[in-house]
Amino acid sequence: LPIEDYDTIFLGYPMWWYTFPMIVYTLFDKYDFSGKTVIPFNTHMGSGDGGTYETVKELCPKSKVLPGLPVEMSDAERGVPEKISRWLAKINY
Repeated sequence: LPIEDYDTIFLGYPMWWYTFPMIVYTLFDKYDFSGKTVIPFNTHMGSGDGGTYETVKELCPKSKVLPGLPVEMSDAERGVPEKISRWLAKINY
């Protein structure tokens, strides 16, 4: 995964007991996100982001972390294109 080739990283993950899956922690350990714009988004069953967006900021102190998008699974099953479009517009993407 050559993240050094990218200035913006969309970081998507499911919530596992109010936190990231371990593979996300591995990404933060393995790669340097310094100078990158990191945009988190996640699916969940009612926990929202579970505080993980703040954790992204803590784990990537030299990155610009934009507001994330939590998507509840019941919404994801129906589709959320309007919600995603509004979020992308809000963060200027």
